[in-house]
Amino acid sequence: MSYKPAKHYPLDIYYLLDSSESMKSYKKDLCDQGVQIYEQLSQITNNVRLGVGSFVEKPSLPYVDIITQTSYAFKHHQSLTNDLTLFTKALEDLQKVAGSNNDDPQADLDALLQAMICTDEIGWRNNSHRIIVASTDSTYHSAGDGKFVGAIKPPNIKCNLINNEYEMALTYDYPSVSKINKVATETNTMIIFAAKPDVENDYMALEKKIKNVKYVKLLAKSDVVNMILDEYKNLVSSIQIEASIEPFMSLKFEPDCTVKDKCFYKNDEPLNISSTLIFNSCPTDDKYSYDVKIGPVSIEEKLTLHLEVICQCDCEKPGQGENNSSQCSNAGIYQCGICKCNENSYGDTCNCMGKSITEDLEKCKTNIDDAKPCSGRGTCRCGKCIKCEEGFSGDFCEFDDNSCERPGGVLCSGRGICTYGKCQCEPHWLPNDCRCPDNDDACIAPHSKEPCYGRGDCVCGQCVCKNTTSITDSCVGTYCDECAESATKRCAELEGYAYCNFNDNKTICDEKYNFTDTDVILVNKTSIHSSAWYMAKMWCEQVLDDGRILVFRYHYPKSSSTTMRLIIQDELDMPAVADIWVTVGSVIGAMVLIGIITLVAWKFLVDFHDKKEYEKFEKDSTAAGYDVRNPLYQPPATSFPNPAYRAGRYSHNGV
Repeated sequence: MSYKPAKHYPLDIYYLLDSSESMKSYKKDLCDQGVQIYEQLSQITNNVRLGVGSFVEKPSLPYVDIITQTSYAFKHHQSLTNDLTLFTKALEDLQKVAGSNNDDPQADLDALLQAMICTDEIGWRNNSHRIIVASTDSTYHSAGDGKFVGAIKPPNIKCNLINNEYEMALTYDYPSVSKINKVATETNTMIIFAAKPDVENDYMALEKKIKNVKYVKLLAKSDVVNMILDEYKNLVSSIQIEASIEPFMSLKFEPDCTVKDKCFYKNDEPLNISSTLIFNSCPTDDKYSYDVKIGPVSIEEKLTLHLEVICQCDCEKPGQGENNSSQCSNAGIYQCGICKCNENSYGDTCNCMGKSITEDLEKCKTNIDDAKPCSGRGTCRCGKCIKCEEGFSGDFCEFDDNSCERPGGVLCSGRGICTYGKCQCEPHWLPNDCRCPDNDDACIAPHSKEPCYGRGDCVCGQCVCKNTTSITDSCVGTYCDECAESATKRCAELEGYAYCNFNDNKTICDEKYNFTDTDVILVNKTSIHSSAWYMAKMWCEQVLDDGRILVFRYHYPKSSSTTMRLIIQDELDMPAVADIWVTVGSVIGAMVLIGIITLVAWKFLVDFHDKKEYEKFEKDSTAAGYDVRNPLYQPPATSFPNPAYRAGRYSHNGV
């Protein structure tokens, strides 16, 4: 098969705006660009129509004070039209509409559900590409929140517009995310959420939960025109194939453009798709004529295959075949390429006669001592064991196919089959237990080339890091990359991809750097240092051309070591600026301190030397008979004895 988008294919775009007071500045910019959107899309396809709707919140306390505030869950202002005058007027009128509510979340999902379901009111065409552009500055209410205003019934998946307004907002609860996904899938609707960066995480999460959802940042003077153009081009350049087949059939595509994966075509060349249709069994309903429809998920046109199932060959019909054919040793009927032996003969060509079966049975024993032929687990025909019992194999059915090695309690590690007493492993797995891969691919970190970063050995698909006597040279981690040397190399490999995600969209960066299985998270400067990322022990810093520093961390989650998680700081660090006065003051202080210490030491040494010299002089003078004492020196203290005092005498009472 081949696929190529048709030129001027019908395109319906519905403009769904948050009409709350906080969106006033953004709403004006979005409305001003509405005409540009129509003009730009008209250059790509001459079959484009645009419509307008808005939303605020369910009009009831506690979300809305109905006395002082004006609010509504959804209003339809203009059906899809190619009349530029009507579309422009609807945008102008929308700027005059404003509502308000008390809480931050809004009725996004209420409005989305009605916009997708109300086909006649909105004007959706059959066989058209459907896009809803929902613009808001806040997050959304989901299922369960409606109970606060008495809306306890689940949405009935019906159009509930009365006079172009959702009048059942206080009856039905907000739809769940899964319900939005179901309706978006059934109606082939693509949803673009244009929201402020403050609520980016809320809408980024919807990309994984709702089919064909895209989040883009809504900033002051956002370029909504190119945003919608880019998403439309991505929509028409990709394809997902679905097929309606019967349970006894299977259908494979090459390339695999099924619902799980998308295929892209480039340079306006048709995308060629090969497919294989297999009948696994005959139908059980006695029906032998079927239609199989194959086509893109988002387009109604399908390729229809008319099939006639033949479950019986002509040669199998009664009366067909050659009796006592030479092909069957003249002892059977040759029919449909095989022999159907007569009584008392057997074998593939009926060459085994029933009278010599005892001799044949002996040939089916591994040795004379065996009590039963084929180890008692098979049928002996013409001296050969055939049809071994399930779970046994071998020429004599002697091997137990459940006796092979069981690493972790799983036969052949779940990567092979046990036959002839040995594990027959799948490609790229080593015998005898299929536990270890035959290559080092599992030891190569995502987006790297060298196993274990050259700091360890790949043993059975896991890195065993080399031990060294130096703590600073030792590496640990799944890929032996948690050390200074490996981290420096790893950071250099990741810094380009990290900087791309800092500035751009992950999808673009994945394609640009050919990265897969990468989880990218942007956090603020405070969060990146929090304990939430304790597993990400490795830090990287990239100094940009302007001197600013990009900071990021990485690690491999335990649940999947083949997936790398990149945590990027969403703001750049500034380079450290040295305080020259601190430096100068420190130098001067150090010099003064050294001078004082030197003077104190010098004074101590001089006094010590003088003391030694005087003691030597006094000793030498005394030895020579000279009195070196100062005759003018008198002691400062004088003692006077008490003549009434007698030592050692006390009164009888101790006084």
